[in-house]
Parts: sequence; C-alpha cells; structure tokens
Amino acid sequence: MWKISNRDAEAIIDDELAKKSLSRYFAVMQNKKTAKFMVAKLLPAEFDENAPIKTLWEEHKKRTEDFYKIENALDTRNESEFPKPKKSYFNLKIEIASKILKKCHFCSRRCRINRSAGEFGYCKCGDTMLVSSIFAHLGEEPELVPSGTIFTIGCTICCRHCQNWAISQWIETGNKCKPLDVAVAIKRLRLSGCKNVNLVGG
Repeated sequence: MWKISNRDAEAIIDDELAKKSLSRYFAVMQNKKTAKFMVAKLLPAEFDENAPIKTLWEEHKKRTEDFYKIENALDTRNESEFPKPKKSYFNLKIEIASKILKKCHFCSRRCRINRSAGEFGYCKCGDTMLVSSIFAHLGEEPELVPSGTIFTIGCTICCRHCQNWAISQWIETGNKCKPLDVAVAIKRLRLSGCKNVNLVGG
C-alpha cells in the first residue's frame, strides 16, 4: 500500500546520490549487509558482570575499536563464518545499560535514581517500556519511509510546542511491553516493508 501512496519512497532506492551518501543504510535495508546490532552480537567481549561500570566502559572502548574491523569483514563474508561468542559486545552494552538504570544518568538531567528498584526521576520512566502506538509512519523523508515507528511514554524535556504532548507528559498511560513484545513488533514492521525502526519518546 505504501508503494502506491508514496512513490518517492520507492524511487529513492535507485537514486544515485542517495545510494552514495546512504550506501550502508540501503545495503542493510536490502539484506546485503549485516545490521550493526547483529555485528555487535558476533564480537567477543571479556567482562565480569560484577565489575564496576568504569571497568566495563574501558572494555567497551577497547571492543569499539574491534567493532569496525569485524563490521568490514562481514561486508565480504558470511555471518556463519563467525562463531557466536559466549559474551559479546552486545551483551556488554546491555550490562552497562543495566548498571546505568540503577543510578540513572541516561540523559543530561542525571537524576541518579534507581529505576530498577521502582524509583522515578524527571522523565517518570521506570524499567519497563510503556508504548502508546506502533505503526508504519509515512510522514518522513523518502529515504526513511515507511518507517517502523514506536511511540513510547515519557520524555526528559517539556517543550511547550511538543506535537506529542499527550505521550511525553503522561496524559496517556501507555501499554506495558516486554522486550520480546517490542522485538516481535519490530520484526512484523520489517516484514511489512518498513525501512527502519524509529523509537520516539521516553
């Protein structure tokens, strides 16, 4: 349906300037190259979950340098040629995010509350994603549409001109979604023709 309503979005794939400036984006979209989160799952990382966050960040910095090497290698080789590590760069990111959640400083407000223990800071977001809506968005640039858009509740700022005031300021309550629920929704959007996933909100 979106191909009929937005012909520019379909034609942009063959635009030479767009292909040059967004070559990797288009290649991933067309399953010709590996998405970065999948590359991260194939990169081994060595870390102790009980280590302080500073130590984990040091390991992250080291593995980030390796990330681009394996990404380039995957451009010409198959994923199956790379053994799945026991602990990956992706797992390391999850561990760091989990620690930040316990003393939250994801945004510049740095509330330092423990969201994992049910505490709430300025954004009022806990440790569970609250979703307002999930749909294929057509109101973006041709390179991006259809975009798999997920509107979540909460925000770290309070702009008076916000077009999503109802979700950013908790006028809506949203629906609790587990990570698997969101993953399934994203896969469904992908299979329906969405070029990307676009998370908007808290």
